[in-house]
Amino acid sequence: MRSIITFSLFFLLVFLSKANPNRFFNRITVDDGLASNNVYTVWQDKRGYMWVGSSNGLQRFDGKYFLSFTIENPVKLPAQPVRQILEDTQGQMWIRYGDHYGIYNPSNMSFQEVPFEKSEVRYHGEKLWMDSKGNIFVLLRRNKLLVYDPIKKNFTDHNVPVSLPDGYQPNTIFEDKKTGFYWVGCQQGMAVYDPREKKSYSKGNNPLHLPNLDHEDVKIVFDYHIDSKRVHWMVYWNPNQKFLAFDENSGKYLKNLGALTFNPEGEYREVIGFFETRSYDRFYYGVNYLFQNIEGNPYFDFIRNEFMPFSQIYHMFEDKEGGIWLASDEGIYHYSNYSPDILYRFFREKEPKHLFLSIAEIKMRDSSNREYWIASWGKGLFFLDQDLYEIKSPSYSAALPESKEYRQPWCILQERNSGLVWVGAQMGVLQVIDPETKKMGNYKFPIFRNSTIRSISQDEEGNIWFTTQRGDLIRYNAGKPLENESFELVREFNGFSFAHLVDKNDRVWVCTSDNGVYILDRKSGETIRHLDDKILSSNKQEKITQLNDSIFFFGYDLLNAYNANTGENRILSYSEGMISNDILHMQADQDGFLWIYTPIGICRYNYFQNSFTHYGKKDGFGLIERDGHGGLLTSDNRMIFTGYSSLFSFNPSQFNSSIKPDRPTLTNIKLFDHFLFVDSLNTDKKRTFSYDQNAFTFFFSTLNYTNQDKLKYFHRLSDIDTEWQLSGFTNMAVYSLLPPGKYSLEFRSENEEGVSSPIGSFYFRILPPFYETWWFRILIGLSLVFILGVMYRLHINRILAVVKVRNRVARDLHDDMGSTLSTINILSTMAKTKLNSDPVKTSQYISKISDNSQRMMEAMDDIVWNIKPQNDSMEKVIARMREFSTNAMDARDIDFRFEVEENVYGVKLPMDTRRDLFLIFKEAINNLVKYSKSSRAFIHFSIKKKHLHMRVRDYGAGFDLAKADNGNGLSNMQKRSENMGATLKITSEKGEGTEVILDIRI
Repeated sequence: MRSIITFSLFFLLVFLSKANPNRFFNRITVDDGLASNNVYTVWQDKRGYMWVGSSNGLQRFDGKYFLSFTIENPVKLPAQPVRQILEDTQGQMWIRYGDHYGIYNPSNMSFQEVPFEKSEVRYHGEKLWMDSKGNIFVLLRRNKLLVYDPIKKNFTDHNVPVSLPDGYQPNTIFEDKKTGFYWVGCQQGMAVYDPREKKSYSKGNNPLHLPNLDHEDVKIVFDYHIDSKRVHWMVYWNPNQKFLAFDENSGKYLKNLGALTFNPEGEYREVIGFFETRSYDRFYYGVNYLFQNIEGNPYFDFIRNEFMPFSQIYHMFEDKEGGIWLASDEGIYHYSNYSPDILYRFFREKEPKHLFLSIAEIKMRDSSNREYWIASWGKGLFFLDQDLYEIKSPSYSAALPESKEYRQPWCILQERNSGLVWVGAQMGVLQVIDPETKKMGNYKFPIFRNSTIRSISQDEEGNIWFTTQRGDLIRYNAGKPLENESFELVREFNGFSFAHLVDKNDRVWVCTSDNGVYILDRKSGETIRHLDDKILSSNKQEKITQLNDSIFFFGYDLLNAYNANTGENRILSYSEGMISNDILHMQADQDGFLWIYTPIGICRYNYFQNSFTHYGKKDGFGLIERDGHGGLLTSDNRMIFTGYSSLFSFNPSQFNSSIKPDRPTLTNIKLFDHFLFVDSLNTDKKRTFSYDQNAFTFFFSTLNYTNQDKLKYFHRLSDIDTEWQLSGFTNMAVYSLLPPGKYSLEFRSENEEGVSSPIGSFYFRILPPFYETWWFRILIGLSLVFILGVMYRLHINRILAVVKVRNRVARDLHDDMGSTLSTINILSTMAKTKLNSDPVKTSQYISKISDNSQRMMEAMDDIVWNIKPQNDSMEKVIARMREFSTNAMDARDIDFRFEVEENVYGVKLPMDTRRDLFLIFKEAINNLVKYSKSSRAFIHFSIKKKHLHMRVRDYGAGFDLAKADNGNGLSNMQKRSENMGATLKITSEKGEGTEVILDIRI
């Protein structure tokens, strides 16, 4: 009896699973950008971004790209597991980062940690939780509840707003928003806290007669939830995992929970959580556990299968679109209410191997009943019921001859009038089968010449047409006996004839292996038109499908879309948007779309918009085989494609979504190789970049997670793009080396029907380099004016300096040369008058003339030497001083020492200063030689405290300065020192000698 019940329950589970197929086909893994396949939590923020917490940290997902976020402030932290994400009432993002809790700000990647007030026992597990009042809790399993203290900014066990009975250790908590009660599942059973009355209730203390508190079987409660229909769902252990569901409305416990504990594999299973969607679907998930209860269905369905591998589901989340996200140890599983219903059937059997070549819908005499027959090359025919489950037919298998060609069918057709099924097979075998009894007749008519029958069709008059591997087009005339004479060879083609069809306009279309496509008159067999490689992509065409009365498709490596009315042919390939050039099969649906089966997925072609839409694993086609040959559109408008040893079925109308996409959002900017996180970016405000920040990649998305892969994006940048630029499915726009200026980036998306979204925009400005700014240009202009002014001033100063030198030279010549020449002139006149009368006097005059001439020559030499540019250096000045002093001292046998410190030679003095310095030195030497009566002297030059220090000392007779005659020599020395801002000091004592000291500021 028990085995019968178990079998019945198993059958019921299979039936229910069949009625509610699993839609979690979209699996997102590290191959799609996830940091880790071990995902703990999924959450959506107010802007629409999906946030993912995994073992390798925190990521943000915009439907296309994952972006990793780290903690940089107040200190940089290594990536740690993010196990929970929660938003508080202030809109702050709380995360559980490793063993730390705190507030995370994505804008500046800062983390404000919230510590525990004291050390706690945490190894039994813990979770972050928030109630409707905004209180944030940490539940430490088998221990206690902690609450966040916003004043102390820590988690504490003081003033916790939920009180438990003494000794009760919490495992889970649920807030009933209708009553305000907190339902807490504990190690000791259930406890309920009423915050209004500040009372707690438990087993033995249940005056309100709350459900489940006094249940004798309830021990360790692991999960508790009250759904929107007021059903209390409980998971507890005693000693195994058990379930209770109490309906408040009826006051009764639900009885259809057997599926939740049914475990024929005997694997370990443990519930982690309960989840209810906005459409009232319910889920239990956990370790090796995923059950779904669809609204209106009294049972739970186990939806974990071989195509949905996971060991644990940690969290479930419903986004704003109604999409469901499962965080698991095998990545993320996602589906939405818009996900299509795709049905798979796999027929992996042992030898002999088989290959599905074609499929046909076979109607039974009872018009409400039908079957699907598959031509399986190697095993004969496969028979499937309406739900695509195999039907075993012993009568068919027994009627098959031993020769293998009878088990190698290629094509199937059900004749309209009689309902008989015609099957074309290898080596010209023709089988005619009664669909009700599966009895068949096997024929090898000579007209087929042992050539494989590749395709069968029927015209409006009921005639049946065949094409063969030899290249023959053969017609069976309806109503005649099934014998060789009833068949007619209409046309022979060189090579293979792969496929054909007969349209409603009495035309027969034949695809050949090396002569293209022939369009024949159905009655006469004459060629109406021949389509070769001058029109088509190739002379080899294997597939043919009719869209309507005028549009025909041919396929081999490329797709040809031929309009029979206009003669136009479009050659379409991967470059034009096909998902692949390899065409396994193609089939038109009732809405005028062509569906193309390729080794890497499905694509749909809209002839009238000349656009392709791709469908892959995210749409449920991730399990299709890479090899396939057949397909059809069923009478209930479902599409079936056959793989090598499998098939999949779907409703193509479920993909005909023409919902207008939302306005795209600018999700990120990449500047050169650096991402700019734009969580704080307000696209209504301009952003400013420097002139060297001019290479951008802009990312944008509608933040739609259902049809993201079906949206095409366009962008346009002001002053750069005159037309909209196609971004394709990459969601990005790349601009390099933009010149300075103001820009407006616009972006939009289009769905597969060509419906466009509102336009999003982003304004930014690139500053010019400083040398291209207006203020710099004005500064350059002012600088040029200033430089020209300075140059003009220097020019004037140079002219004035020349004038000054000329004036000084003129003055010197006038003062020194003029007076001296006047004296010579007077003396020469006086010498003439005394020449005869007083020779002695004349001789004195001539001697004076000679002395004055000598002085004039020396003065002229000084003037010329001083104005020469090559004598500007201090080294030249010192050398002339040395030369002058040597000549003067040697003439009087005076022993002298001339010392110059090395740093003196680096001094730069103006020309006037050099001249006055030399004349003062010269006057001092002349006075020393003439009046000192000294036998030795000392001359010294040095630098002292930024002054050029000159010292001339003799050791002669000396003189009394107070009584000295202030002649021209000393007064000239004083005047010259004042002219150059120097200090002249002369000291002398009788019998001690004289010292001249000159200090010139340098």
